[in-house]
Amino acid sequence: MLTKKNLWFLTLFSIILVMAVYYVSVPTDNAGLVNKELKQEGNSVEINETSAISALRVSRDESLEQEISGIKAILTDETKTTEEKSDAYEALKDLNLNKGKEETLEKTIKENYNYENFVQIDNSNVKVVIDTDSHSFELANKIMKTVQESFDSKVYVTVSFGEV
Repeated sequence: MLTKKNLWFLTLFSIILVMAVYYVSVPTDNAGLVNKELKQEGNSVEINETSAISALRVSRDESLEQEISGIKAILTDETKTTEEKSDAYEALKDLNLNKGKEETLEKTIKENYNYENFVQIDNSNVKVVIDTDSHSFELANKIMKTVQESFDSKVYVTVSFGEV
């Protein structure tokens, strides 16, 4: 039997769930971040590093969308238990937090070091790709410190230059 307390809990949980699904499903405008410059000379096509960074972002976004659609399937499945739906909701919150942190780190690195970059967070591993051909241990060390400062716990940070 549903008590008033349980009814309120289910109502508030449903509202939060609907808002989370809406927030995730609303497309973001990344037109300003993505540089799709292709220079065509004769028969060959030259792709600059910014396009490689853009390709990494698109790949990350596609895999994120796949994960989100799997979570949405769990959330909308009437045969799933409340615990399974709660776990799926927590996973959805974690995905959103990681995506926000990745975008924040990319913006911070761009502002502090003036390099186009790509950041991907996978649990306690953070991968940073910097759009430059020069390899600088000093710059890599500074970027690692910058990334580590934005986390409460220790993370493993890798920095690569101009590599995809």
